[in-house]
Amino acid sequence: MQNFDVIVIGQGYAGLSAARLAVQRGLSTANFEAMCMGGLILNLNELDPVPQGAEHSGAELASNMAMQNMELGVVPVPEAVTAVERHDDGLWRVKTESDEYAARHVVVASGARLRKLCVPGEAEFEGRGVSECADCDGPMFQDMAAVVVGGGDSAFQEALTLSQFASKVTIVIRGNTPRARADLLERAAANPKLVQLTKTRVVAIIGASGKGVDAIRIETSGVGESTLPCAGVFIFIGLEPDAGFLPAELQRDSVGALITSEQCATIFPGLWAIGAVRSGFGGLLTDAAADAERVVAALS
Repeated sequence: MQNFDVIVIGQGYAGLSAARLAVQRGLSTANFEAMCMGGLILNLNELDPVPQGAEHSGAELASNMAMQNMELGVVPVPEAVTAVERHDDGLWRVKTESDEYAARHVVVASGARLRKLCVPGEAEFEGRGVSECADCDGPMFQDMAAVVVGGGDSAFQEALTLSQFASKVTIVIRGNTPRARADLLERAAANPKLVQLTKTRVVAIIGASGKGVDAIRIETSGVGESTLPCAGVFIFIGLEPDAGFLPAELQRDSVGALITSEQCATIFPGLWAIGAVRSGFGGLLTDAAADAERVVAALS
């Protein structure tokens, strides 16, 4: 069993930042990631806002951070964490399918997954019209009508990116008004390709079996149901924290995010949470960097 001063779970921006800061303090550090490094920024060709001195591509930023961390001495572990447990010796055990690791401190930076609509057609047409990345899949919808579901920053950023390719982008917003930043709302209002539908929810995604999306079925408050033709549906309705492998006794908020102190400490000494897995996280890369700085400053 390998022992470390610090184990960081997750190689998104928060996790990569925390691992770098920890090893720079002289702490032996391992950084776990089962999937691709970068987390939710991986599929973004242009970061908005861009961290000072950073590349414009999320993939480039994550790749460079990971390479720099390895050069500094961070040990990458490409495995999924299955459990995190506190032992009588005061150390935390981090378990994977194939091994077990020990550390004085565990920093959970496992992030969050995009939430699903859970409507008919969503799973059937995933990858054939249903997408979560306008940068990746936008060119497939050149001169076609597309839909973005959601009213926050991510939804409006994706809609603006998608408008570079699609003939028309309809933003379907469940609430009365969008929640995105003022600058994004201004850019959307000035873009003739973007249309907003408020008080509207998607009830089904329609298409030909084995082919692709033809339309969505929507329900608008005070109006009823109708069909909106489109070739692509991009879903950005919020995040679900990736925290199922952690002790059940941890305090969580209504969506499952971990409740921490201002220093990002959980109720268990030596177990910390930063980034999108933490309740109250602001969502920006600057917020992730601030979380990393706070937690590493508190490590002893």
